[in-house]
Amino acid sequence: MFTVTIDYLLIPLAFICLLIASYTDILEREVPDWLNYGLIFAALGIRAVFAVDQGWSVILSGILGFGVCFLIACFFYYTHQWGGGDSKLLMGMGALLGITYPFNGSSFNLLWYFVLLMILGAGYGLLFMVVLAFKRRNLFMERFKEILKKYKGYHIFVGVFSIFFLVMSFKDTLFLVLAFIPLGLFYVLMFVNSVEKGFFVRNVIIPKLKEGDWMAESIYIDGKKIMEKRTLEQSDMAYLSELYRKGGIKEVAIKEGIPFVPSFLFAYVAFIFGSQYFFNLFFKAFLG
Repeated sequence: MFTVTIDYLLIPLAFICLLIASYTDILEREVPDWLNYGLIFAALGIRAVFAVDQGWSVILSGILGFGVCFLIACFFYYTHQWGGGDSKLLMGMGALLGITYPFNGSSFNLLWYFVLLMILGAGYGLLFMVVLAFKRRNLFMERFKEILKKYKGYHIFVGVFSIFFLVMSFKDTLFLVLAFIPLGLFYVLMFVNSVEKGFFVRNVIIPKLKEGDWMAESIYIDGKKIMEKRTLEQSDMAYLSELYRKGGIKEVAIKEGIPFVPSFLFAYVAFIFGSQYFFNLFFKAFLG
């Protein structure tokens, strides 16, 4: 007799929501709230139904996962690393994956998913920027030269470190690898900075702003700072609208960023189809 387990419902739910979220993020740079809240309530609702037969630990697992991801999401949101859509989606994945209690091996599933999200997200983001820079290479080179000129002093400082390690490599070949790390990291940071300044910052008139938009610059009126750069909330929108009506300000610089939500999907695919392999690889690398 075929028995429906909770995974038969949670896994399709995750794939459907992540596919829709990725599609909307790529097209509109936004994930609708109905989708994020739907994922949260659906995941907890499914767990609540199964908890009737399998015990309270099923729903507790979802609540613990949601709570942990809520704290992580708040950190990323209020440090302006993620928008509200990404943060709510992480909460939904926390409720879906959960943290099993009493603790066992599967209790680390959420942690493993988050590690995959960070690793694959970084790779996806860098690749996205490389493609964008190549497609608009003339504008990119202009911005890149400006950034390098602006940080010329840092360039010299990093170059001195690289030369020092290069000289030390005559005594130990390990230093040969270290010689390229400072310059490599420096150029990667300059590359990311150039792409962000060149392609991801644009001026938007106040009436077209949306909650969750990232301000790229602080706002000044008559030389006085009236608002620190941050992620816009409802209270900020109301304040800016009032300034707009009074003629004090017409537009603000908004940082769009890359459509990061596809990383959630990539990480979930890797988690479902390759988690055991990567999990074992991770423990062999770091724990012997």
